Amino acid sequence: MKRLVAALALSASIAAPGIAAFPAQAVTPAAAANADAGDLAPVEAAFQAKDYEKAFALAKPLAEKGNAKAQVLVATLYNNGVGTQRNTAEAVKWLRKAANQGNADGQYALGLMTRDGIGMKPNAAAGRKLFEAAAAQGHPGGESELGLCYATGSGGPQDDARAVKWLREATKAGSANGQFYLGALYAAGKGVPQDLKQAARLYELAGNQGQPDANYQLGLMLQAGKGVEKNDSVAAIRFKAAARSGSAGAAAALGYAYYAGTGVEKDPKLAAQWFSLAASQGVPDAQHRLAQLFYAGEGVKKDPSAALFWLTLAEKAGIEDKALRDALKPLVSPEEQAKVDAEVARVTGGKAKPAKKPAH
Repeated sequence: MKRLVAALALSASIAAPGIAAFPAQAVTPAAAANADAGDLAPVEAAFQAKDYEKAFALAKPLAEKGNAKAQVLVATLYNNGVGTQRNTAEAVKWLRKAANQGNADGQYALGLMTRDGIGMKPNAAAGRKLFEAAAAQGHPGGESELGLCYATGSGGPQDDARAVKWLREATKAGSANGQFYLGALYAAGKGVPQDLKQAARLYELAGNQGQPDANYQLGLMLQAGKGVEKNDSVAAIRFKAAARSGSAGAAAALGYAYYAGTGVEKDPKLAAQWFSLAASQGVPDAQHRLAQLFYAGEGVKKDPSAALFWLTLAEKAGIEDKALRDALKPLVSPEEQAKVDAEVARVTGGKAKPAKKPAH
């Protein structure tokens, strides 16, 4: 249950929208006030064809003339660095222009960047106001994030009843984040009576739309048989979907599944690959397990230095394994120890690159 409750807090750190996220949001009548569908048709065609340079070249003049939808699209391309060089300051500038015209997409996207400090200093209160403006126009993304603000007290008062209200509106509109957030409230019994079946149903709806946290939480429930019938095979499928969408916890869970043969055929090599992905994203349990695998040469080539590296990272997160550290001590030379220490310093300095996702 602690994991389910933690889902609300974790979801507040969701990254800024991806390439398609800004323009894919529903456009309300107010948001479309300055949009000429005829002018935008070639832009949208280029965008859908993934010809982002052409989309940017066509959208920029329209944005400069005040077309709010074009301004949002230009901001999207700047934010993702496709079709043009990445420039978060420019993304913020164009989103602000769109938001000031009452464009709900612009308000929502600018709210995300404001809250998370992308292209500016984080400002939860200002982000919340932008979500309020978007939600007032019926924008599903704005409703979802405003509901999350009320659930967590981010940027203003905490109010479970209002959180549920806004998340239900978002869920009705089909928002995957809204479905996930509302599911987390049902799982925790926060603002609503605890109902694990309802939580699982909402996680499934969100997971079917690719929401990674929902797939991860549903996988945990399937694995434990809480709110749903226990099904390790389907749990593994959900974990894989979540892990491929960036959920570090799901990658670790999938590693354990392959290691133990739970819901999938036992495969130490795949277990090591998924543990590696989770470990590179900072999951302490995965770092510890990967250290054990490198020490034993299970699923990976035996490598005491690699084992020491991952064990050291796990220890920094509070995991202790004196037996493994003692076993590694005579296997690692002073020179190798120095290299491990340097690599740990580099990684903890924020310069580590995530591992590649396994092919299976």
